[in-house]
Amino acid sequence: MDLPLMMDHSQLFKTKLEVESFNKSIGQNRPVKNILGREDFLKLLVVQLEHQDPTNPLDDKEFIAQTAQFSSLEQMTEMNKTLASLIDSYKTNLSYSLLGRRVEVFDEAAGKMESGVVTDVKFDSGTPAITFNGVTYGVDAVRKVSLADTKVSAE
Repeated sequence: MDLPLMMDHSQLFKTKLEVESFNKSIGQNRPVKNILGREDFLKLLVVQLEHQDPTNPLDDKEFIAQTAQFSSLEQMTEMNKTLASLIDSYKTNLSYSLLGRRVEVFDEAAGKMESGVVTDVKFDSGTPAITFNGVTYGVDAVRKVSLADTKVSAE
């Protein structure tokens, strides 16, 4: 059986419309990124399976490799979510541990280091922040932590 190596105009036009439709569908309601996400991978895999040559189907080894890649992508996505959750928990625990401690932070607005004893912990949009001297700073701004009362009596 001979397969045509060239497409006629109607086949070419139909394929071009399908490609444009696909490209538009992956670009809708999604910010432009320089990386492919799992939705992109699935769409590409489905399009590949839909448009494969029936006389030369996708090799089993190729399909298994692509499925394994998708599985790895899913696992990495879940790992990233878990790590983000751990970082949030760490920052929360850190902010509570700073209560009553003397801290130094870099105040970007003033362009200098500020210090004081942490009197309050707040959560602005889910992100922990500490307050001292009536000013609130993000936990990420902390540069130094020490005991609030560091006076040592010489006896």
